[in-house]
Amino acid sequence: MSQDRRDQLVEDIVDAQPELRAFVRHQPLDLIPLGSWDMLSYSFQRGFEALWDSAQVDRSGLLLRPLLLLWRQSVELAIKAAVLEISGESASDLGHDLSKLFAKLLAVRADLGCVDDDEYTDRIRAMIALVQAFDPFADRFRYPTAKKGRPYEGVTVDLDELFQAHWSIVTWCEGAAIEIKEGRSPA
Repeated sequence: MSQDRRDQLVEDIVDAQPELRAFVRHQPLDLIPLGSWDMLSYSFQRGFEALWDSAQVDRSGLLLRPLLLLWRQSVELAIKAAVLEISGESASDLGHDLSKLFAKLLAVRADLGCVDDDEYTDRIRAMIALVQAFDPFADRFRYPTAKKGRPYEGVTVDLDELFQAHWSIVTWCEGAAIEIKEGRSPA
């Protein structure tokens, strides 16, 4: 269906030669409330899942880098949303370093008395560290070369494990925020 729609849009351009108008505009009543990190995070989760579904069908490898980019951005937003939900403070000053962001999340939880020294948290930390070491500047999946022009090596990924890692990390972050929020709520 979407291929047919894309074909029709191309056909419309060729036939009509329309003047292209502003195709990105401000929208006062956006689906994502202004400033909502949680909703933006959720939208990237959904985007990752939709592209993951497409990558399951298209095994050419052409969708891997966009999929990994969405994976990384979704995880980053999930961590940042959890930090903001728990502490009321933005973690944007830490940039795109997933390991530093996750350490910040653990620290804000520790400040509230949470003890996250369990095996599951260690697994989450290890998955995050793996991606951070593989893509330390959050650019490996966006560009074919590093800043100084050195080409990146090819990349492959087990799609099922990628999905499971995404689900595990994002769910941990959401659960970490919910645990604090419910703990703060009156009984």
